[in-house]
Amino acid sequence: MRAVVTGGTGFIGGRLVEELVAGGHRVKCLVRDTSDVKMLKELGAELCHGDLGDSESLRRLPEGGDVVFHLAALVSDWGERREFRRYNVDATKTLLEASVKAGVRRFVHMSSSTVVWKSDFWSVHNLNDIDETYPYRERYNDYYNESKADAEKLVLRFCKEDGLGTVVIRPSNVWGAGDLVILPRIAAAARKGILHPMGSGERAVTPCHVSNLARALLLAAVSGKAPGNIYFINDGVKIGYLDFLKKQLKAAGIDWTPGFSVPYKLAYSVAALLELVYRAGKSKKPPVLTRFAVAALAGSRSYSIEKARRELGYAPSVDMDEGMKEMADWVKLLGGTDALLK
Repeated sequence: MRAVVTGGTGFIGGRLVEELVAGGHRVKCLVRDTSDVKMLKELGAELCHGDLGDSESLRRLPEGGDVVFHLAALVSDWGERREFRRYNVDATKTLLEASVKAGVRRFVHMSSSTVVWKSDFWSVHNLNDIDETYPYRERYNDYYNESKADAEKLVLRFCKEDGLGTVVIRPSNVWGAGDLVILPRIAAAARKGILHPMGSGERAVTPCHVSNLARALLLAAVSGKAPGNIYFINDGVKIGYLDFLKKQLKAAGIDWTPGFSVPYKLAYSVAALLELVYRAGKSKKPPVLTRFAVAALAGSRSYSIEKARRELGYAPSVDMDEGMKEMADWVKLLGGTDALLK
């Protein structure tokens, strides 16, 4: 396989590139001039300089490739709508068009399970083992999920109308050793004493270990049943969100006990007001609390992977105990909690 990867310098993309190289596949990665490409060079990946905002680099990228793994995106709970459209929708369209022109046979697009979240002042999502037939929301209150949902629809349209073998992968709560984005944020909030549950009731999640996700992406690239389909991917285990946070924090060297729970409507109102103030001031820095963050801390969500098991042959291979031990060992190698938070 001649694999083309966007997001190869990231947490998930890096693990995917490792799996591809280990399987004897040739890999080409889109990289920014400022990216740390040491690992990709060591793995022997071909580097193509550019980014999601550079249409010309996206048009060149698929040339010579059999499969495109599109993992890169603007991922944030804050920003301008035009930026999310540019990086998550327009860039995806350019890459899809270029893939068709280059004769690519399969296009694996990594989305997010959050595209089906539904929250407003009155209620927050309570998703229990839902499958891929669960609908998109009619209106989004954050630009990230709006753009990811639109990108999904675009990807599937190219399968139907242009004959490109496109697949959408929706992971949930991706975790594991090497996470230098989400884990440090959680750990910093816990250490400062500002990590509090929100809402009431049990908050269930179905986490996805990064290695399990990488293998699912590979399966999506070769399965004959995959084109034109969406798949939820996770570890196949439902766990309370607070318990999952405690396990991650323990692996990071932090003993955390959940404090008082902030009422959902209060948290939502505060977040909405902060967003209004920050947008009025045209702040590029996000407020300390956003409606997306409230939904993440208050909402319950679990996703069925039966379709992925049945059609892709997907079977999670890294369990939670194994993954947490690997994470704890990695944090120690970094130099401990203080090094993780730098």
